[in-house]
Amino acid sequence: MTILTTYRRLTIPNDVKQLFADYSLSISGLMTGAASNAKISKNLKFDNIPPAVILHHLPDKQISAVINKDNAAESINRRYVEHLAELSKNFNLTDKLKTYSGCPWSSSGCRRSCLVYSGRSNIFKAVQYARGRRTLAAIDRPAEYVRGLIYSIGHHYKKQAGGALSVRLKGTDENNLHFKKVSLSVNEINNINSYYGLNINYSDKPRVISEIFKNDSIIFYEYSKAPLTYLKRLTALNIDVTASLVADRPTTGAADAITAINAGYRLAVPIALNKAGRIPRRLIISDDTGRRVSIKCYNGDLFDYRPANKKQCAVILKAKKSAGGDILSAFFIADKLGPQTIGGGTIELIY
Repeated sequence: MTILTTYRRLTIPNDVKQLFADYSLSISGLMTGAASNAKISKNLKFDNIPPAVILHHLPDKQISAVINKDNAAESINRRYVEHLAELSKNFNLTDKLKTYSGCPWSSSGCRRSCLVYSGRSNIFKAVQYARGRRTLAAIDRPAEYVRGLIYSIGHHYKKQAGGALSVRLKGTDENNLHFKKVSLSVNEINNINSYYGLNINYSDKPRVISEIFKNDSIIFYEYSKAPLTYLKRLTALNIDVTASLVADRPTTGAADAITAINAGYRLAVPIALNKAGRIPRRLIISDDTGRRVSIKCYNGDLFDYRPANKKQCAVILKAKKSAGGDILSAFFIADKLGPQTIGGGTIELIY
């Protein structure tokens, strides 16, 4: 008896294929898995936490800096990258980049000490080159880029052999890809479902990426420094959101944190810990209007999968010094007793 084996073939649409070719991208490399990311690799230590993939772009206005040949930055990962400058010119992106910011809610301390400038990115210029290519591609052709993300997520999902997969699209910036609606043809959906083992339904209307994957075990979660209205927009798309404390945000750092907590969000708090693993039991935030919250603290460095943490808690993250950053800046909370001044109020760590 002859056994016939059926091989499924993936057919990538021409417009997505062209985008990938133009920016030297690939389905497998568009998103980063645990093997190449120390933070999300921690998720693998826990049986009840799904593996994760993360999307890395350049933050804030860094894409404009790396295409500026007069950029005299000292650290490797902040310098001029000639190939990115060439790409921006080839695809007429110069004017778009003048007004582009990947992190519209960042503070001065956040921008200076961003973790995108830490680790391998300050050793290998290729790291920032790869992040820059993704950033340019997303700015140039966002619809095709989001459809490319669907294939990349499908690729990583298939590697889990049907198990759950967690996804972060805002790994190193505050892009708006979650809100970009795209259309998939019947043939495209059938091919994706067959090849990756997914369950995407057909719709004659454009959909956001979390809606497209609603029938599969794919969990989206994000950190965000955005105001409450934006956090709620993300939540409405079935995305788990952790608000981030911006301690050096003038006048409203404390108020924004309290508002987010009172609305039911957990709060990520970067602390310059004197001893790794030793975190406060609780923290108290007060703003200048008299509002006050006291919340329990959890060690956020044990794993990155924030949906495993309770709502309305503080997720303590050990401050890490990036190349050119300042771990003593007002963006980071000091590991000490007593009230500390933050933008528009105070914070106190309780041990």
